[in-house]
Amino acid sequence: MESRTIIKPLVLACSIALAACSSSNDGAGTATTTTISGLAEAPLGVVAQFEHDKPFLFVATEVLFPSAHAEITGLQPVGGATVELIRIDDDGNQVGAVLASTVTSITGNYNLALPTGVSLAGNLIVRITGNSGTSMSAMVVEQAVNINPISQYVLDKFVDDENLVLGDLALNEVVTLQDKVEAFDLTATADLSSMLAQLDAEVGDLVDTEIAVLASTPDDGTAVAALAGTWNSIEFGMGMHDNEQQNFGTLGLDVMSEGFTIAAGANAGEVDFSVGVTTLIDTWTNFSINDQGVASIGHETSLTGDTESLVGLIDSDGNIILELPFEEELETVDLQLDPDGPDFGWRWPPGSIAINNTGNNNTLVFISKEAGARYETVDTDNDGVKDAVDLNAKSGDEASIALGLLLKQGSGMGDTSLTGDYGIISTVVDLSTTPAPLGATDSTVGVINFNNGTASVASSAFDNVGFERSATIFTSITLTDTGVTEGGFNFPYTVTSSGQVTLDTDNNGASAEDLQGWSNDDGSVIGLLNVMTAGTPVITAVTKEIMVGVKLGTSAPSMANAVFKLYPVAFGAEETGLTELNTLGSLSSLTFNAGATAATADFTLRGFERATDIASVQAIADPEEVPFDFTVNAIATNGAIDMSFSDAAETTSLKGFISADGSMMVLRHIEADDASGQKFRAIGTVIGIRQ
Repeated sequence: MESRTIIKPLVLACSIALAACSSSNDGAGTATTTTISGLAEAPLGVVAQFEHDKPFLFVATEVLFPSAHAEITGLQPVGGATVELIRIDDDGNQVGAVLASTVTSITGNYNLALPTGVSLAGNLIVRITGNSGTSMSAMVVEQAVNINPISQYVLDKFVDDENLVLGDLALNEVVTLQDKVEAFDLTATADLSSMLAQLDAEVGDLVDTEIAVLASTPDDGTAVAALAGTWNSIEFGMGMHDNEQQNFGTLGLDVMSEGFTIAAGANAGEVDFSVGVTTLIDTWTNFSINDQGVASIGHETSLTGDTESLVGLIDSDGNIILELPFEEELETVDLQLDPDGPDFGWRWPPGSIAINNTGNNNTLVFISKEAGARYETVDTDNDGVKDAVDLNAKSGDEASIALGLLLKQGSGMGDTSLTGDYGIISTVVDLSTTPAPLGATDSTVGVINFNNGTASVASSAFDNVGFERSATIFTSITLTDTGVTEGGFNFPYTVTSSGQVTLDTDNNGASAEDLQGWSNDDGSVIGLLNVMTAGTPVITAVTKEIMVGVKLGTSAPSMANAVFKLYPVAFGAEETGLTELNTLGSLSSLTFNAGATAATADFTLRGFERATDIASVQAIADPEEVPFDFTVNAIATNGAIDMSFSDAAETTSLKGFISADGSMMVLRHIEADDASGQKFRAIGTVIGIRQ
């Protein structure tokens, strides 16, 4: 499985130049009127709701006048509908009278002249309203304004953000965001509400991230100066892909650690990355199952990371946005092994990665979530070598989620740089083809004491839970819960002068089971990875692990009214055969009450799922989930925390540790849903950053 990560080329999308937006005089005494124009389109099932007086000839001639290419396939032109130009307030309510109006043609097109003194603005919109009262609108921030579910969705997102003043929005930024959303290839549903929900599933995080940039204060150079230096990444990713014929599917596991540098950008509010300075670990694994239930594993390792120069935006708090442009990629061509060129290519729409500063300027956290399409390839120049994607031969979908931890590199460090108790969360995913298919996921919560080269685990200090997943048929999966308590052992560890950490977990000095990774420059946070394989010459099993730890204090940090942003990645399965990879939307939060006895979860579930191992990949989005309260069962003096939520449908727990300074949490996430009798389980790692 191919996927983009933070390490692959990321460049900031250039702002689109804005067309002239006000009336002017050409110097000869003739005033030039600004005209806006566009196309009104809606899902097929709701077109009639917007057509106020559908002409008789429309039915006979609409096939002769097809609509312009719709980015959402399946949209139809709305003819004979009234288009109104109005102002709205920051809550989306109309202000004043209608400024101008017109009617769409039978092909859905309209032209409307702006009245004298009215200029393009974020609070100026065009709207069509149907007979049932349903409406679609678009912000008039350029002269070409299409009215469709995308324009309505973008407007709704801006209105929902209480920190933005619509009239003050930078017009070119709104245009850029709209273009990014339109780059997604979606299929229209029968009704507008479903279409908006689908848009939220596909592009909700992208839009939320972009709007957050507009609402933030750009860095004046202070924040980037505090972050400048050498850093190391720890990334743990999971993905899935499907096949258009649904005769096979793949689960992917990626782990990577490499170095990069951060420096001030050429312009204020920009930050420069030089990525791929060093590579510690870079592996990716595909676990494929065909429609006969036969499983296979593809596993690759690379230690030759490419160096890339990236540019990001940075705000005054040291939070960074990296924007992914539209990207197309072919498999690497080795004409000796594959003389007719690559068989597949990929296309990914634009995206954004929000990298959150923990407040200490030496630890950054992010979640990347992306999806793309896989195509067969074609020979475009008739030289016998396939050199481009064939857009008429889509072969599948690709989707992935990754948790990333970025740690500032130290100097003059050693074994004593890690000293005392660290609260750790470890998540392990096992994949095996014997018997096939078989997989297991487990997670450990515990305390490791580091002391001058020896890491000790007290008796019963490790709490491990998990589940094993095996299949009899694709729609009948057996989930077996596992759980053990471990401890009473120790093992050596080493820390290099730059903060590279190795845990020799079986005490033999050169084991494939070693956890490797990095500490940040003050030893307060560690991130480690492990990769193991079995079988030769054909690999039959792969195990991948991420461990994140925070240094603990001797007294519980205050959590009164604390607000945390959560960065989770979890794997879930159901006995019906469904699997899912999930995280949370970028606006999700966890807010503790004044007594820290409860924490309100305002979550939006994001991710990907499929009904069976060979079914099509679907996006997950649950924006309507009502906030619920976790009960805080305990906060220990060392920062250990245990929270849980239960209702008739599910039981969810978050258990882990709060860092000594209270700025960061590492948590294990467990979810169980037995209300339907289908026994859903999900397990993962969560990093929480105090806001």
